Formats: sequence, C-alpha cells, structure tokens
Amino acid sequence: MHLFKKYRYLFLACLMTAGIPVSAQNGIDLAFQGMLSDVHGNRISNEQFNLSVRVLSVPGSDLLWQSQSVVETDDEGWFGFSIPSISRYLGTNGRMEVPVIIRMEFLSGAGSGWISQGDEFTVTYTLAPVLIDQTTQLTITRMEGSDLMVHSEEHLYAFKDQYPFAYLTGGFILTDEPPVSTAAIQDLKEWLCPPEQMVPGSSSRGVKGGFPVGGYRKKN
Repeated sequence: MHLFKKYRYLFLACLMTAGIPVSAQNGIDLAFQGMLSDVHGNRISNEQFNLSVRVLSVPGSDLLWQSQSVVETDDEGWFGFSIPSISRYLGTNGRMEVPVIIRMEFLSGAGSGWISQGDEFTVTYTLAPVLIDQTTQLTITRMEGSDLMVHSEEHLYAFKDQYPFAYLTGGFILTDEPPVSTAAIQDLKEWLCPPEQMVPGSSSRGVKGGFPVGGYRKKN
C-alpha cells in the first residue's frame, strides 16, 4: 500500500507550512521529483538535458556535494535525483544545526529543444534545521524566503513548492529510513500534480511566459 494513500484523507486535512521533527541518527536521504513544461504549459516528455545539482554551505557557499549528469524526462515529463545521507552536511554526531543550499542548474544538451544552447535555468532552495520546542525540525524555503508546504508520515516527509517555477513543478521527499521507496515517489508525483492535471496536452501548474534566467516566477 502506498504510504500517502494509506492516510489519504488525513493527509489532505493536515497539510502544514511548518517544519517536521526528524532524527539524523540513521542518516536522512533526500529525493527530488520535478515535471518540466514548455512556455505553453505542455509537458516536456522524453527529452534530454544536462542537470547540475550542488549542495553548498551557508554561509560561504563552499561545495559540499555535487552531481552532473545527462537526464531524460519520462513520458509524462518527470525526472528526479537523490542525495544520499544529506543529513551529514547539516551537522555532526547526529546533531543537525546548520543549513545548506540545494542548487539545480538546467543546461542545454544534445537534442534539447525547450532550452536554447548557451541558456540555463537555475533553481535554488535552502534546507535548514530549526530548533522548536526542544525538537529539531527541517524546513525547505525558496530563494526568496517562502516556505514549502510540508506533509509528514512516520519516517517520511514531503515538501511541495506551492508556487512552481516557470518550466518546473517540483517537490522533495526526506526519510530517516532510507532509501526512499518507489511508492513514496509515485505518491509525491500525485501530490505535486494530481492525475486530472496530467491529461496529455493540458497545461501544467507552471507559469507560462519567457525563460526566467537565474530566477523564478510565481503563478498568477
């Protein structure tokens, strides 16, 4: 049974914008799922592009982890990546005390049609541990400071960007019982983009408009 579906009605009733309590003793894995769309709002399916993902320190922006790869979206425009044991960058000895930056750079590649050669699309989030009522909680914020919506279940925490970037609708899953399961990934996709919004040819929840070099745009 899918973890999200097990508590579907409770899930819909308990969406929050606060952080979630976590434990770093066993390590925390992070997974990201994103859906790409073009300037007309149509999903970008079966297309390759170059993706650079970096975890940077705060302050200083020192490089802590990076991945560079050629990524291909699936039939519905989805792609994803994971960062194993991201909790190791948030502190030491099981104590999470420092924030990190997660920066994604989308670059043109061979056969890329949605992004022109030489252009890039950058998305930046901050993952931060916060001490609330003597409990360490995690929050994810956008580059301008707005929090992502969060939903929690036992050992599984999902974050949803309520204001998708132009070209990109995305969200995160973190778990202190890694790895992130395939079922949890599928449920994250359904939360980010419900099935009724995934009809071929329909508009995505992303913003229509010009290419947002180095930034983002909120939906109207």
